Amino acid sequence: MTQRDLLPARAAVSATFFGNGFGIGIWAAQLPRFKAELGLSDGQLSLGLLAFSIGAVLLMPIIGWVITIIGSRLATLVAALAFTMGLLLIGLAPSLSLFVATSFLAGAFNGSLDISMNTNATVVEKAWGKAIMSSFHAFFSLGGLAGAALSGLLIALELSIFSTLLVACLSMGALFLAAAFGMMTETEPAGDAEGHGFAWPRGPVVIVAVLAMFCFVVEGAMVDWTAIYLQTVTGADLQTAVSGFAAFSLAMTICRFLGDSVVRRLGRIRTVQLGGLLAASGLLLAILLSEPIPATLGFALVGFGLANLVPVLFSTAGQMPGIAPSVGVAMVATLGYGGYLMGPPLIGFGGDLFGLRSMLGVLILFSLTISILSQRALLATTVQISETRPK
Repeated sequence: MTQRDLLPARAAVSATFFGNGFGIGIWAAQLPRFKAELGLSDGQLSLGLLAFSIGAVLLMPIIGWVITIIGSRLATLVAALAFTMGLLLIGLAPSLSLFVATSFLAGAFNGSLDISMNTNATVVEKAWGKAIMSSFHAFFSLGGLAGAALSGLLIALELSIFSTLLVACLSMGALFLAAAFGMMTETEPAGDAEGHGFAWPRGPVVIVAVLAMFCFVVEGAMVDWTAIYLQTVTGADLQTAVSGFAAFSLAMTICRFLGDSVVRRLGRIRTVQLGGLLAASGLLLAILLSEPIPATLGFALVGFGLANLVPVLFSTAGQMPGIAPSVGVAMVATLGYGGYLMGPPLIGFGGDLFGLRSMLGVLILFSLTISILSQRALLATTVQISETRPK
């Protein structure tokens, strides 16, 4: 197939990533409202964040195997619609216990969507003939920016949490259904590839998965805590606090649209090394200059740094010899989402004890570790992925 023939499949995957990011953006921007309306402390809010991550991680070890049976196209559609309904249910939660329960369900569906859409993305990327994974993740970030922007608008219009989620979820559902018609179906059987059982990281995938875990620790903290950090540490009002996540998402979006050319120019290892250093620098800026504007700029720098790390790692995992793409992605995502599992609650519980500003210092250590381990992690893989245009 030519690249022209693959344009509908690429557009469908991009739309799915956008819809998923849009949902996460809405979720992140509503967290301060959930915290206020339910009267939660930072630690109590972390229980909901923890449940969201646990839901994702519990399904990830088997979803790769499921995809080898039903295909990534069907799996993506089912998971996308389920995530949409799960997100809407959170808006109905009247108490901490139900907030935690519905967050668990939404997280499980989101984790399944993450694996299935990234698997389909690796199928399209392989057929395309050159690195395009960063562009897919750029649409995720663009969706996060759109979700945060819509939240700010609907907050200004004084819509309730449920009404905000209803508007968002109806839009997401329509987009997911439309995208399903253009998605690509796998043409290569899993046959000789490892594609059964639990996709727990092992072999050369382990070190890639560890890097993904550190990336997700930092990214998860940015998604869930930027708005609250700006509100409680820098003194920003509720509408201004949303700008932290918006700046983070905008930076990631810009850098990811440029990411494929960056990876081809710098190489995978240098891209990850530089990204870790940029993320650490942005966090340091937010700590040292704890005013709304400097902190927001710091979060934007973190977005620039993290932008292409996960796309590089997922692309590597999805194209490793002898492993079905869905299983490779699931292996890395399982441990990666362990970072989501650990990161936001770590910031929340640690914030109760030491303050949110101090916990950003912990994220600096994770970012520097990403940079330090990147060469060993990527050289440890045997995968050969073209970083240049095909001949």
